[in-house]
Amino acid sequence: MYTPKSFKLEELSKLHELIINNNFGLLFSHSTEKGSSLATHLPFDLDKARGEYGTLVGHLARANGQWKTWNEGTELLVVFQGPHAYISPAWYQQQVAVPTWNYAAIHVYGRPKIVQEPEDIRPMVEKLVAMHEGYLGNPWDTSKMDEIMDSQLKAIVGVEIEIERIEGKLKFNQNRSEEDQRGVAEALSESEDSAEKKVSQIMFENLNEA
Repeated sequence: MYTPKSFKLEELSKLHELIINNNFGLLFSHSTEKGSSLATHLPFDLDKARGEYGTLVGHLARANGQWKTWNEGTELLVVFQGPHAYISPAWYQQQVAVPTWNYAAIHVYGRPKIVQEPEDIRPMVEKLVAMHEGYLGNPWDTSKMDEIMDSQLKAIVGVEIEIERIEGKLKFNQNRSEEDQRGVAEALSESEDSAEKKVSQIMFENLNEA
């Protein structure tokens, strides 16, 4: 990922926070046999304590042929997209400038461990479900689907990706003056779009930390 120094995010705790808050990732791999690149959209759990940089845990449909093209040496790329927004030069002090796009993104690289036994996959699924149900404040859990759980587990495979390399990019006008950054943050704070409001929040946090 092309990342100028002013936009580079290297603090592991913040990288982890971005993944956890934006855990619906895009899993890429390349198949020499098929001669093409493959991608699957998946939610991931992040186990921060496993490995130097943490381990991603997820699952995908057994019928999805992407996992069948992997071996222990296959490098996978998982992309997580954080909040993003179009930035108008109208929000700068000097408006002779080009429009741009502010965004947060993380690229994670690692090699897969495939988990196929239903009894090993079940806790992976339960943890991911519990996390999201907790965000929603719901009482639902997987025990309510016990009658069909075994058949459902047989239809998926688990994947664990110990992170070998992680790249983070926070592009939020850090290359511009504090006045311009504040102007952008204030303009976006008035938006009704939740992603634009989140960009505004991050920009104000960056300004407060500066």
